[in-house]
Amino acid sequence: MDVHYTWIGEPPTDRTKDIDAPRRLATRCSGQGIKIYFWCLDAHVATYQRDFASHKNVTVRGIQSFLGAATGRAYRWYYWYSESDDWAVAAMTDILTWGLDAATPRSYRAFVKDAWSLFLMYTWGGYVMDAGVGPIDGGTFSLPEPKTFMAPTLNEVDSLGMWRIQLSQLAGWQGQGDVTLNVSAAGSVCEAMNYTLPDENYAMEMCSLIEVWMLASPRYSKGAWAALKQYCVFWKGMQQHDSLVGDGAPNVFRYLIAGSVYNGLSHGHGKKAPKTSLWSCTSAGQGSSSVDVTKLKLRKTYHGSSAK
Repeated sequence: MDVHYTWIGEPPTDRTKDIDAPRRLATRCSGQGIKIYFWCLDAHVATYQRDFASHKNVTVRGIQSFLGAATGRAYRWYYWYSESDDWAVAAMTDILTWGLDAATPRSYRAFVKDAWSLFLMYTWGGYVMDAGVGPIDGGTFSLPEPKTFMAPTLNEVDSLGMWRIQLSQLAGWQGQGDVTLNVSAAGSVCEAMNYTLPDENYAMEMCSLIEVWMLASPRYSKGAWAALKQYCVFWKGMQQHDSLVGDGAPNVFRYLIAGSVYNGLSHGHGKKAPKTSLWSCTSAGQGSSSVDVTKLKLRKTYHGSSAK
């Protein structure tokens, strides 16, 4: 079973932000058959290989070289089996190229990482974790093999309202399937794509406050595909409307990743994400900058965006 970490940028001065948690997890799960992949830009592979040299269960991979190899026919034949893989590789390559362009603010690399996490969930499977997610000390540690697409929820009391919208209902859109968007942000997200919401009342679905700093999925799950497709289709719409960068764009991206993940969580489960697809999180203490996923013995520490 595989665990993925990603850092898109130069190694920071404070190494607790990029390698501390992955190192601790590598030590904690040694001998359990868990393989950790640390993904970074090609230019920094050698640096991170030195950082993880003492951890034999960690493999450092370059994102650009991986995507480049994934366009080769022999590579696709060996690893992937459907046309959707080619589509996903092309979409992810476009997003990464945009994120690394000199005209794109560096802080936007956090949104590239969101897309990369969804890409890994579909094409690879296992767990994807922000660099601030690591093991809690004490007790027996193990990560179960994911059976469905999953995400954390901060609590079981607060909730978000989501609209489920058929793509064909969006003016100017000829696609199939559906998307889910936070009710309060649906208009701004669609505006960023130059699509218009029809003047009608949608059935609102209530969901728990989901987070995206850790996801899990079996390889090729339909839930992971639904999440990845929504994110990439909307990104392409924003690109065509020239709205990928701007004052309102960061907020649109934040709502887009949450809506995309919810679309994956609820896919195939009627109109609501089942509780079995959510990990309940608890605060690590009053005033703490971290939360615990007690069931998995993991802790998320908030360090701020890795893109800064």
